[in-house]
Amino acid sequence: MDEKRLREELASFGRRILESGLVVGPGGNISARCAEKMLISPSGLSFEEVLPEDYVAVDLGSGAVLSEGRPSSEVAMHRAIYLVREDVNAVVHVHPPFVIGVTSGGGSIEPMFPDFVALIKRVATLPYILPCTERLAQAVKEAVQNAEAVVLVNHGAITVGATLKEAFYRAQILEEAAKITTIARLFGSPRVLSREEQEELLGLEAERYRQSVLKRT
Repeated sequence: MDEKRLREELASFGRRILESGLVVGPGGNISARCAEKMLISPSGLSFEEVLPEDYVAVDLGSGAVLSEGRPSSEVAMHRAIYLVREDVNAVVHVHPPFVIGVTSGGGSIEPMFPDFVALIKRVATLPYILPCTERLAQAVKEAVQNAEAVVLVNHGAITVGATLKEAFYRAQILEEAAKITTIARLFGSPRVLSREEQEELLGLEAERYRQSVLKRT
């Protein structure tokens, strides 16, 4: 995908993230791999304000800023993910209220419905670490090697994908899982899908096809 189209996609998904209630105000940040650099949302702006040309280019090798504007304060975290996951082309970092509420309250997010199993599979959870720090970037770098989603307790969540669509859908599904967990607890003990049930879902041809579609640019 050429850079112009990628910038347009970033702006579009940024607005969808805001409309989905995954962030409020100037919170959250997203990025996409573009050859040997990444394009990342600028610091201090709400997604509704950010235009395609506002996304900041950052060299993945050196971390040098290649265009005008100040990149998101979580730029080190995004860069660390791309360096350790060559299969990742998009990173979404959001502040989903139910995810934050459930995990900060001592709960966990488990596979309770098919979409979660099919599209996320693995979730890592990190304790609270000061945002915008190299320590957080390194912790996420380790955690994301074996996960499609990383929950940051008292902070938010990170989802990755081969495309922006895949990373965005994973963020939506993670928040939906937290909502379902909250509702289930109101009525009793949540029923988690067994390992056998998860494997059956992953074996469905329909799910394999859907996953392949999400990876198309």
